[in-house]
Amino acid sequence: MNDDKIRNDNIYIKNGKIFKIGYVEDFNADKIIDGQNFITMPGFINAHTHVGMSFFRNYGNDNELMTWLTNYIFPAEEKLNEKLVYYASLLSFAEMIKTGTTTFADMYFFEEETIKALDQAKLRAQIARGLSSPDQDELRIKDCIELYKKYNGKDGKIEIALGPHAVYTTDKEYLLKISKVSKEYNMPIHIHLSETEFENEECMKRYGQSPTEVFNECNIFENRTIAAHGVHLSDSDLDILSEKNVSILHNPSSNLKLSSGICDVTRLMDKGINVALGTDSASSNNKQSMLKEIEIAALISKLKAADNLKAYEVLKMATINSARALGIENKVGTIEEGKCADLIMIDIDNINHIPNNDLIASICYSTYENDISYVFIDGELIYENGEYKYLDIEDIKKNVKRLSKDLL
Repeated sequence: MNDDKIRNDNIYIKNGKIFKIGYVEDFNADKIIDGQNFITMPGFINAHTHVGMSFFRNYGNDNELMTWLTNYIFPAEEKLNEKLVYYASLLSFAEMIKTGTTTFADMYFFEEETIKALDQAKLRAQIARGLSSPDQDELRIKDCIELYKKYNGKDGKIEIALGPHAVYTTDKEYLLKISKVSKEYNMPIHIHLSETEFENEECMKRYGQSPTEVFNECNIFENRTIAAHGVHLSDSDLDILSEKNVSILHNPSSNLKLSSGICDVTRLMDKGINVALGTDSASSNNKQSMLKEIEIAALISKLKAADNLKAYEVLKMATINSARALGIENKVGTIEEGKCADLIMIDIDNINHIPNNDLIASICYSTYENDISYVFIDGELIYENGEYKYLDIEDIKKNVKRLSKDLL
């Protein structure tokens, strides 16, 4: 993913890192995988999701965002507890691993349970505790600080962030408090931004400003910030986001399903804004498959022009651009010597890839989830030909079925 060239070469992994690309004489390997008929590429990085929402898959369908949230999701979330979020996280992790995701950025609550589930799943993650204005007693902010002190840097894989949900669930006073904590602890921020026209209109009525202008005034962008959706942004909004190095997290499936609109990605890129890719939750998507997002992101861009957002650009959004958004581009996102061995191997010796006329396009448009045969995180093989090395899938399924009966 440094360029759009595909190379035939050997990859040697040692101590969790890509030790060498090329040839090493007398390398004592514990395991050798024949890479013929496979594409090896960086693992996908899901830059925006809510893994604890997988119990709400296919719930509240065929509604726009605010109806979906107000009538279905917010009331259902009142019933969540630690055990539910723990198993919801494991369910999401199993789906992510199977579909080639090795890193994700999450915003939700009961995040300690998500981190506990990560002990089994081995994924790399940015974890943000969701924050909203009714919590003026600052208890949730204190929760974030405690999470940060306890888990930031855990296993070299976890970063703790602050998650002010959106402009319509916060106020300026609360946002200013969050920005101060962000600066004090050097904690990044994960937000939802201009997902719908309604959000922008209500913000303008309330403040006479766009959501971007509100967040900027409240110093939210002073630390590294990732902003999900960004469907409805003005030129002046883009100027602010570009100046502040805010990454926009494109969620095409969720935006389409909730009738929020289509983000014009090339318009953002032309302003120098880093655009990453995410699935959003299994409730608004309704998958945790980055392959689905890759294909849809590419296809809807063609409404603008046939040559808009080529396949390689979309793959960058799912790998190195997402790594930049999370501040880990020095660790993952490309296959380079010295980087962490977060890799996936895609089987291209099958009917949907043959003939191999253009392998970059083949990944973007022709790959099914079952084509992903191997998943490595930190050099550790965690998924091999349908077998999970650490997750007990039958136990996860049994508990999710049992716990979901009374939830909805």
